[in-house]
Amino acid sequence: MWRWENQDQIVLWIWIGIGLFFLTTLFVTLLVINYLKSIKKNKQKVSKLVRNTQKEYRDNMLLWQEQDRERLAEELHDNIISQLNLIRLNINDKRPEDLNHDLKKSMQLIRELSHNLTPPDLDEIELEDLIADYLDQINKNVEVIFRHMTIRTAISNPVKLNLFRIVQELIANILKHAEATRVDVSLRISLNYLILTIEDNGCGFIIEKHSGGIGLRNIQSRAQKIKAIYKLKTQPQKGTKFIACLALQ
Repeated sequence: MWRWENQDQIVLWIWIGIGLFFLTTLFVTLLVINYLKSIKKNKQKVSKLVRNTQKEYRDNMLLWQEQDRERLAEELHDNIISQLNLIRLNINDKRPEDLNHDLKKSMQLIRELSHNLTPPDLDEIELEDLIADYLDQINKNVEVIFRHMTIRTAISNPVKLNLFRIVQELIANILKHAEATRVDVSLRISLNYLILTIEDNGCGFIIEKHSGGIGLRNIQSRAQKIKAIYKLKTQPQKGTKFIACLALQ
């Protein structure tokens, strides 16, 4: 009798073991299934994020290209074509020396426009040298002061290019609209931060009336791309001051 009871207990424990093994296997299987579903869901999220990022990048590129086309058309119409048209109208009335001077001026405008449109070799030049080279080409009727205090630290090419384009945009607007006689440009680079300041003594303007302009939108887009914080301070007849700051990774 005792032997049969012992065998029954052994069989019971065997079935209990089989049941526990089955439950454990089922639990592990459910975990694996949920894990695989989670991986698939995360892959879909990542794929969607990549697609959205690519679309945003393409949209930004198209926006910048369109802005560059508009700016190029405006520059050609307002400066170069107007200058050449004046030369054509006065070709019989001006002295050869004056015509030669006007032609050189037009060539300088074309050279500056070409310089603005051509991407610089960012790997071969530091940001302060890039800005200094550009400022050297400015019309000497405007006094340009460039101060820079930099610590040699790695600055990525996108940061260089976008900051350089911001400088070009601001200087072009100053020369075209501000009626300024002096422009102060300051660049400070430390190990962790970069601060760019551009200030003029021109006529200033009301920001709200120009917030939708191509120039300000272009500056905003480029600042956002490199995660720069900037502030534009201006009032009529009190000049304009632009300050941008960004953390260097």
